[in-house]
Amino acid sequence: MKQRKRLSDACRAYDIDGWENINKEQIAKDIGEGRWRDYGQPIVFEYCEEDVSKSAELLRRQIRGSNRFPRVDTDRVIFWSEYSAKAVARIQAKGIPIDMYIWELIQENRLAIIDALRRRFDPSYNDDEPIFDAEGSFSYARFEAWLVRSRISFWPRLDSGQLDLDSDAFCLMSMFPGIEAIHALRDTLGFIAKARLPVGRDGRNRPSLFPFGTASGRNAHAKSIFNAHAGMRSLIVFSADKTGAYYDWRTQEVGIAAVESGDENLKRDYLTGDVYHAIAHRFGFTNDTDRIRWKATQVDMRNRMKILQLAVSYGQGVASLARGINRHPLIASGIIEQHKRTYSRFWDWRAEVIQQAMLKRRIETSHCWPLHISTSPNQRTLGNFKLQGGGAEMLRWATVQLCEAGIIPCMLIHDGILFEESDPEKLAHAREVMLKAGRDICDGFEIGVDVDQMLIGGARYRDKRPMAQKMWDTIMSVLEALGALPKRA
Repeated sequence: MKQRKRLSDACRAYDIDGWENINKEQIAKDIGEGRWRDYGQPIVFEYCEEDVSKSAELLRRQIRGSNRFPRVDTDRVIFWSEYSAKAVARIQAKGIPIDMYIWELIQENRLAIIDALRRRFDPSYNDDEPIFDAEGSFSYARFEAWLVRSRISFWPRLDSGQLDLDSDAFCLMSMFPGIEAIHALRDTLGFIAKARLPVGRDGRNRPSLFPFGTASGRNAHAKSIFNAHAGMRSLIVFSADKTGAYYDWRTQEVGIAAVESGDENLKRDYLTGDVYHAIAHRFGFTNDTDRIRWKATQVDMRNRMKILQLAVSYGQGVASLARGINRHPLIASGIIEQHKRTYSRFWDWRAEVIQQAMLKRRIETSHCWPLHISTSPNQRTLGNFKLQGGGAEMLRWATVQLCEAGIIPCMLIHDGILFEESDPEKLAHAREVMLKAGRDICDGFEIGVDVDQMLIGGARYRDKRPMAQKMWDTIMSVLEALGALPKRA
């Protein structure tokens, strides 16, 4: 697992010494796991005081600059600090309300639930070497062997040559039978088996957000209900006197790509309200001009358009794309060429971004978040860097403004925000703040904001995707069959 960069790493880069008398890595780990009392108050205070003093020295050196690093933009650094310190602390203090009764039942009946989920969703369950064992652990080697047995010859890989196991890779390959279920199982079983849900006495999950924890400047949140599969989000239940809402920016990266590249065709298609419908209509997959009806009735086709858009980002080959969109390879090849002709400005911009990053060994978002390149990077990472980095800045921009307005989110997800409020006007204002943040980051171009969940009167969070609903329903059925819960009517 790649180690996160920490304050001590930044200080070393600026030739700042410190923490000579403290085992910083160990004490940070122990404090994070709730064992700070093992050290006593004086040592914990010394640890915190050294962090503060070294942070101040680091800021002074960043403002002055050095032979190695240019001077930083002071206003921007202060804004990022407002986000990563003040705003994030307020969000983590608020937390996400969890149905502890159900969560404890899941833990008490963990092995029975894991077995039922494996039986239903693991395509290798009856194999001699199943991908998941009886404890719910995922085996990389057995998954790789299953891919070979299933004749899935292509899978996205990391620079190291290892299989890419992030969500985008699974989504891209979801046209193969069993892949979507394996992805859902991996995210669900790991969460259940390792009980990765720290909850306070008030029944709230308070995950660590780890702001700027990824190369693109996104948060790297951990131990959150949102680190599990979407089906497990049904553990979120707000009190009857509060309204829970989950808002997300509409196909955020596509909108940012349209603005960054200056591609007018992509801008127009995005502004239709459903870029996937626009692509399907433009490329001859549908004659239906009603995007709302098409989205409701053509779920599989819409998913294939998502795969097409992901394939562009991953540089996927013709054969794999053909399977993904369920078309002959000749048609898939033609679609890629049509995509390049239709969105030619986007393709030229993307190629230029990658080329300049390779030449300069550095890449930066429009809002000055940098990535210094020291090895041979994955070109997909470079091509997507400005899009993900722009999305991260949009989230930061909205979050700071929300907190200043007294609207404290429960949780931040890469392209979405979870809220809990008793005043409907605050929720309406929150959406306007998110829309404004999109316009501010994208030079006036509006990135849409959708209401994914609006939970009133103690309603349970229910993700709309079929796999998420099947996953949760299976868990509930097991608890009912065991007598832990009464049977539903």
